[in-house]
Amino acid sequence: MMLAPLPKHVVNACDYDLGQAVKIAEAIIDRTGLADALEWSLTSAVGRPRKATWRMILVVFATAGILGTDMLITKVARVATSMAANGHLPSSVSYDQLTDGLDRFTAELESGRIVTAHTHPLVVDRRTGVVHPCPEGCEGGRPISRERFAALLLLASGYPPGTAPNTTVFAIDSTDFETWAARKSWHRLPDIDTSDGAEEATEDSVDSANSRVDHQWPVRGADGRARHTWDPDAREGYRSGKNLNKKGVFVGLDEHIATAVAELGEASGPHLAVGLATAPAGSSKAAAGLALLDSLEGLVDVRTVLNDRGYSYLKPESWALQLAARHINSVFDLHKAQRGMRPGPIPHTIWVDGGLFSDALPTHLIDLPGFDIGISVQDKIELREKYDQRVPFAYGTQGEADPVTGSQRVRGPALRKTVRCVNNPESMSLPYNRPITNCVKGVGKDGKPSCGCSGTKVLPVDEQAWNRQLSPLWGTTAHAASYARRVAIEELNSDARTNRGITLDRFFTRVLGAPKNHALATFALLGINVRQNRDWHVKRLLADPWLTAIGDTTDPNWAEVHGHRKRKPRVLALHERIVRGEIPGQKPDSLLSRRRNARRRRTSDVAVTTVSFRDEDLPPPA
Repeated sequence: MMLAPLPKHVVNACDYDLGQAVKIAEAIIDRTGLADALEWSLTSAVGRPRKATWRMILVVFATAGILGTDMLITKVARVATSMAANGHLPSSVSYDQLTDGLDRFTAELESGRIVTAHTHPLVVDRRTGVVHPCPEGCEGGRPISRERFAALLLLASGYPPGTAPNTTVFAIDSTDFETWAARKSWHRLPDIDTSDGAEEATEDSVDSANSRVDHQWPVRGADGRARHTWDPDAREGYRSGKNLNKKGVFVGLDEHIATAVAELGEASGPHLAVGLATAPAGSSKAAAGLALLDSLEGLVDVRTVLNDRGYSYLKPESWALQLAARHINSVFDLHKAQRGMRPGPIPHTIWVDGGLFSDALPTHLIDLPGFDIGISVQDKIELREKYDQRVPFAYGTQGEADPVTGSQRVRGPALRKTVRCVNNPESMSLPYNRPITNCVKGVGKDGKPSCGCSGTKVLPVDEQAWNRQLSPLWGTTAHAASYARRVAIEELNSDARTNRGITLDRFFTRVLGAPKNHALATFALLGINVRQNRDWHVKRLLADPWLTAIGDTTDPNWAEVHGHRKRKPRVLALHERIVRGEIPGQKPDSLLSRRRNARRRRTSDVAVTTVSFRDEDLPPPA
C-alpha cells in the first residue's frame, strides 16, 4: 500500500457487465434488510400478491446505479428490461411498477410507516388487542427514516462483507442539486433560512440574475419560503464561488454527504459515501447535518467530524452544542468573526482564536494574520510555523470530556511541562529548549499566583463553544494536517458531479420532491461506491472486493498484467508525516495519543464500530 496507484491511462478498470452488477446489487440489498422491511410494512397479508416484489424493485434501482446511468425512470426501466431478458429477474418490471414503487416507499419513509421487519410472527392478545413483546434479540418495529435508508444502502455498498469503516473520523459537506422543474420567477438574493445564524450574501458578493416576479409566482411553500417552481421542496440557495468567482444562486436541493476519513497517521482508502441527507436549498445546514450524523448511529462510531464553515459558523445552539451533546468532536476552519482575543475563564488567561492560553503568551503571537485566499504554499508553511510557536503557552486537555455533562478539564502550560515559569519551581528544572515565560514571581493581593501558567479549570460545554478548538490549536501545522483530511469529501462530491460516469446536476433525475430525489441520489451514490472500490483496488493491482464477495473470478491477476510498471512511492499526507516525526519542529505526541485513543475505542467496542448488517453467506454464483 506504500506504492502510488498506477496512472489512469495505464490501468482503466473494466466496467461491470449486467450479470455482475445484478449479483452485487442483490448482495447489497439482502445485507441491508430493507426489502424485508418494505415487505413487512407495505405488503398486505391478504389479496393478490405483488408481481414485482419490493426486493425486485430495489435490486433494479441498485443495478442501474452500479451501471452508472442517469437516474431517469425511463433508463432504469430499460435496465429492468435487460435484466428480465437475460434471466436476472423472475418476471419483468415495467415503468409503471417502478414509478409506483418509488412513489410508495418514499412517501411511507416520510410518514414513518416503514419499520424493520420482525423475525417472528406477532402474537396479539385477542381480549385486549395488545401485541405481545418481542422475544430477546428481535430488532423489529424500529422506524426507518429516509436518511437511515440511505445510510444502510451506502454502508452496505461501500464495505463488502467482512469489512467496515475502521475509523471514528468522518467528513461532511453539502453539494447543490438543481431541480429539473422550470423556474417561474427569480429573486436576486434568495430568502435563505437564517434562523440558525447562516450568513446572508450581499448583492456585491453574489452573481445572480435580476429579480423577476409576476402575479402568480413565487408562491409560499409550507416552510414560509418563496417557491419558484412546481417542485414542492425546491428552494433558492447559494452555490459557493469557485476559482475566485462570486457565489451563484440556484433553485433545488442541498445534498449533505458523509464519508469516512483515515485516522491520524494512517493511509487513506477509497473515498466512499456512508450517509446522505437531502434538504431544500438554503435551509438549515445544521438540521440536515445532524440528521445525517444521527442516521449513522449504531452503524459506525462517529467521534470526530470534519466540517466547513457552512456548519461551524452557525449558532452554537444549532451546531456546536448539538455535536457536544452527541459526544462528537468538531475540527473546522475559523471564520474571521470567530477569531481574536477574549478574556479567559480564570485570572491571567485569554482565549485566542479558539484556544485557551496563559497571558504569558508573547504579544507578537496574539494577533497573527489569517490564511487568505491565494496565499502561496510557502507563505502558508511560514505562517503555520508562527502559529506553532503558540503551542507551548496553551492550556491542554486532561483526559476525556465528561460523558454526561460534556465538560472538559484543562491545565496550564507549566503543569503540562511545555514552558518554564518562575511560579512553578518544578517547571524551572525542565530542559532549556522549553521557552521561559516573562511571569513575575510571587502571588497577587488575593493570594493567588500572579500568572496563569499553573491553572486548572473544568470548562463547561458552552464555554466558547462557537470557536473553541483546544487540540489541535487552530492555525498550527497539526490543525492543518487534521483538517486537510476533509479533502476526502470534496473529492467524493467531485466524483458525484463529474468523475464517475454520472453528473449529479439538473436533469440527472426528473422527479419532484425531496423524498424521491433523495432515493434516486442514494442509488447513484451506491453505484459510485461500488465503482470507486473497484477502481481503487485495481489501480493498486488488488482484486476487486465486490467480485471476490460474489465469487466472480473473471478478472485477471492485475499484479501479473501490470506488475512490471514502474511505480513511485506514495506521497505521504501531512498528518502521516507529523505522526512519523518527519516534519522538523513538530511534536507528534498529542496526535499520537489521539490516534491511540481512537484505536482503543475501536478495539474495545467492536459491536459499535462494526457495521451491523446481516452478514449471512452470500449465495454462490450462478
